[in-house]
Amino acid sequence: MKINKLIILSLFVLLFSLFSLSISQSNDVTTDSEEFINYDGGSEAPEDKIPPTTTTTTDNDKIPSPPKKPNNWILESCFILLIIGYIANYFIGSKANRELIQLWGAKLQPVFMSNFSKTGNRGDFTILKVNPSSYSFIATGRNNCFGLQASLDLKKRHDLFSILLDFIGYGNPDRMTLEIAMNKENMDPLVFALVKTKALKKFKSDNNDVDLFCSKYTGSSINTLSNSFGVLCDTDILPSLLLKQQEIQVINQNENLIECFHFTDHSLINPKYPKALKFVFKIPKASEMDKLVLLTRVALHYIDVVANLELPKNYKAKADKLRDKAKENIEKQAQLERQEEIQKKKFEKKLKEKEAIGKLTPEQQRKKDEKEYQKQLKKRTSGGKTKVILG
Repeated sequence: MKINKLIILSLFVLLFSLFSLSISQSNDVTTDSEEFINYDGGSEAPEDKIPPTTTTTTDNDKIPSPPKKPNNWILESCFILLIIGYIANYFIGSKANRELIQLWGAKLQPVFMSNFSKTGNRGDFTILKVNPSSYSFIATGRNNCFGLQASLDLKKRHDLFSILLDFIGYGNPDRMTLEIAMNKENMDPLVFALVKTKALKKFKSDNNDVDLFCSKYTGSSINTLSNSFGVLCDTDILPSLLLKQQEIQVINQNENLIECFHFTDHSLINPKYPKALKFVFKIPKASEMDKLVLLTRVALHYIDVVANLELPKNYKAKADKLRDKAKENIEKQAQLERQEEIQKKKFEKKLKEKEAIGKLTPEQQRKKDEKEYQKQLKKRTSGGKTKVILG
C-alpha cells in the first residue's frame, strides 16, 4: 500500500512540474512575440529620426518571420505518465493482494482443516481467484452443515482510480464473508442478526427475512454488549441463548472488525439451503491477522451452537405462528397478483376488440351485430325451460 501511495505522489509531482513548465514556456513565447512586434512595428519610432527618402522593395529583402510556437508536448507527456503509472500500479497492487491472500491462507488453513474434511475444490487447500481483488474458498465435510463458502473482497489495489478514492477516504475495506449452509433438520425456526447500530435500518430493508420477522431487541441480555452494535431477532429469547458472556467479550474486543452476524431459516442466498449462517468481517492488517483467526473460530463455533439450540415450546410456537402468518400473507399477495394479471388480460382483450370493431365497414358491423344478437337469443332459449299445457 505504501508503494501505491508513492506512485500516486510521484505522478502528482511530475504532473505539477509539467504543468508549471507549460505555463512558463507559454509566458516566454508571449514575451518574445511582444518584443518582436515592438522591433518590427515602427509606431514607437520618433518621426524626426526617419529620413524622408523613398525606397524600393526588392525580392532579396527578407521580412523577419515571427518565432514558431514550441510543440505542445506537455499533454502527451501527461498521458504517457498516467499510462505508465497505471500499468505499474496494476502489477504492484495485484501482487499486494496476492500476498495478503497468501497470509490469510497460511493463518486460516489450520482452522478450516481441523473443522472440515475437505477444503478447496481439488482435495487440498485451494483458494480460487475470481479477479485481482476477489477470491473464493469452499470447505465441506462437517457435522451439522452442508459446507462453508468464504468470499474475500479486497481493495482494488490494482486499479489506480480506486486507489485514489481510497486515498481520499472513499474506498471499501478488505472484507471476508463466511456463508454456512445448515442442515434442515438441525436448526429450529429463528432469525437473528447482530449489526452495527448505524446500519440497522439499511440491513433490515436489505434482508427480507429480517424485515418480515424481526424487531430491535432492547432487553437486559445484551447490557454488556458494545453500544456500536444492535440486535434484531424474531423472538426475545434468542439473544440470551446466542450471546453468552464469552462471545460478547470477543465481539467487544474486535468490534472494529465485525460488520454483522446473520442466522436465518429463510435465507435467500440459495433456495436449496434456506437455513444458513452469515458472518461479515473486515480483514485487518498483517500484524493483526490473529484477530481474524479468532473471529473465524467463533463463527465455526456457532454452527454447533445453532444446530443444538432448542427453543422453548412457547417461543417456538410464536416463531411458527410468525412464519404461518407470513406464508398466508405471501399467498394472499400472490392471489391478488394473479387476479390483477387476469383483469389486465381481459382489459387488453376488450381494447383489442374495440380497435378491431372500429376498423369494420358498416356492412361488416351490421353482420357482426346480427350474429351477436342470434348468439344472445340462443343463450336465452337454451338456458330456460318452456312448459306447454294442453287442456
